Amino acid sequence: MADVRALHEDIRARVSECLERARVSDDRDLAAAPGEWRAGDLTYALDDVADEALATFGRSLGQRYPVTLVAEGPGLLRYGDGSEGRPLRVLVDPVDGTRSLMHDMRSAWAVTGVAPDHGDLTRLSDCEVAVQTELPTTSAGIYHVLTAIAGQGATIARHDVRTGKCLDARPLRASADDRIDNGYLCFARFLPVERTLVASLEQAFLEEVIDAFDLSPRLIYDDQYLCNAGQMFYVVTGRYRMLADLRGWLHRTYGIDNFTAKPYDMAALLVYREAGVPILDEHFALFDAPMDTETRLSILAFANPTLAQRLAPALADVMDGHTSA
Repeated sequence: MADVRALHEDIRARVSECLERARVSDDRDLAAAPGEWRAGDLTYALDDVADEALATFGRSLGQRYPVTLVAEGPGLLRYGDGSEGRPLRVLVDPVDGTRSLMHDMRSAWAVTGVAPDHGDLTRLSDCEVAVQTELPTTSAGIYHVLTAIAGQGATIARHDVRTGKCLDARPLRASADDRIDNGYLCFARFLPVERTLVASLEQAFLEEVIDAFDLSPRLIYDDQYLCNAGQMFYVVTGRYRMLADLRGWLHRTYGIDNFTAKPYDMAALLVYREAGVPILDEHFALFDAPMDTETRLSILAFANPTLAQRLAPALADVMDGHTSA
């Protein structure tokens, strides 16, 4: 845990410095200039800054364990050959939400999961430690850190941006609020190629839910946070009642050339599981994925089990209807 927290603080410091330079110079390209396609996604200047922290982390952890580090951007890296500890596989997204943060609009997140290394068969469900750290905008005063150890629950802490000091911490548990309305029911639709299909699904779903539960449409809200870790932060803290990221399903069902969630986006899955948040895949089975940079995912998440029981059947209905149409 301490090694991952140190990695995330290193990433936060580097990212914050980059954003501040961009702000002071009024040169947004210092953070937002597009780079090249690397493992998993297109990189930007802000990603390159964050990636510099990975080598320090790998060398430090590799002094005690053989480490296979799988990261968005750099891909697969190995450290600690000859170390005597238990081999580890570490999945990292150094900056999930780059596009929002590089324009200083909304927080991004560093996410990491650590598992015993079973080679290419290692899955997110094998993770024994997970950490998710907020990478705040230049106007923020606090940032959040979510942590979990398998079987020991999850924790949420608030830290001071200026000093990094922990201000308070408490157990992180799924919200008990099972009200559907006066909350966010969110469908991810990041690219133009997805929007018509997602809008049709969303409309059919909302019509069914509004009718079934006699809801006011004015009390159903939407949000587009271009960051899976940020979306999951809102789910696990009860802001989002539901997240339907069906981009992987859209790719497989309709053959569209879109960009989807990848396993590194969900590297902190253990945090949400330990908090008691239901997370399903496009088949409405328990969500899981290999610890790689390329698998295309769909994510269905609900703020608590009651909401999952109420909302998942309606979502399954509209997905079936579109598939058979």
